[in-house]
Amino acid sequence: MTTSAELERLLSLVKFDPRLSSTDGLDAFQDLLDGDEQTQTVQFLLRKLPTLEGQRAGSIAFLLANYYSRSASDLNGLRKLFATDDAEIKESVLSALSGNPGSNLKLGAGIVEMALESMHHPAPGVREQACWVIQNQSAWKMDVTGALEPLQSLLSDESRKVRRQAANAIGNLAKDKYDMSAHIAGLRQNARHTDIYVKEAAAGTLWQLSRSKHDIGAAVPELVQLLTDKDDYDLHAKNAAGALLHHAKKSETNLNQVRQAIKQVRLNSKRKEIARFLDQLAEVNSEGG
Repeated sequence: MTTSAELERLLSLVKFDPRLSSTDGLDAFQDLLDGDEQTQTVQFLLRKLPTLEGQRAGSIAFLLANYYSRSASDLNGLRKLFATDDAEIKESVLSALSGNPGSNLKLGAGIVEMALESMHHPAPGVREQACWVIQNQSAWKMDVTGALEPLQSLLSDESRKVRRQAANAIGNLAKDKYDMSAHIAGLRQNARHTDIYVKEAAAGTLWQLSRSKHDIGAAVPELVQLLTDKDDYDLHAKNAAGALLHHAKKSETNLNQVRQAIKQVRLNSKRKEIARFLDQLAEVNSEGG
């Protein structure tokens, strides 16, 4: 059994390194938690958590959340850990909850409930992690229907990171067979955003929606406009091209829609990505007669 003095010594070694954006000294506690049948280490960390601050507190909260959700399958313990006003701790707890709840459906439902609650939290980092939890729990076949409306609102969030993560979650939920048609308007708005990564996420999600049998026709003008950006970073243009091509291949009507939208803008065919898109679209033209 590890003594209290030894646990105190190990805790003193837990330090956040801003250069690497990581916390040192956690491995020893992870090893102890893995074999903590008497919950000695858990109880010690719970007592110490209120005395810690910032990244140190968040890192310890992550370890505890990981323990409760995976090793112990203890929803009550997880809820008590999450019941804090400290946004750093809430964010860290959520970041630990993307794993498979397995056959413990009560645990999975409880994790989804915490994420739904967090989608309205004032701290952007908490809202961002909530979106991450929702998309992962959906992938594990948990019911996340309650997240559809909040995700629609988060597409207009004041935080660009939250918008991006909300878009990613929407794409993944579409892949999981949820109807995300109501979110296309918000994705169109984000395709016009000034932040290039928000635009990238919006275009990529519209591509995923098209692959998931959604009609993204309303977003064709925004997707075509993304092809005109002059920024050297071009993943948003690649995503837009992929979405447009997939949409165009679905029907002659869609193909004509994309073709007409292309005529309304001036594309730089000297850019590799644009030239490839135009060649591929020409092949669709040929296939369509």
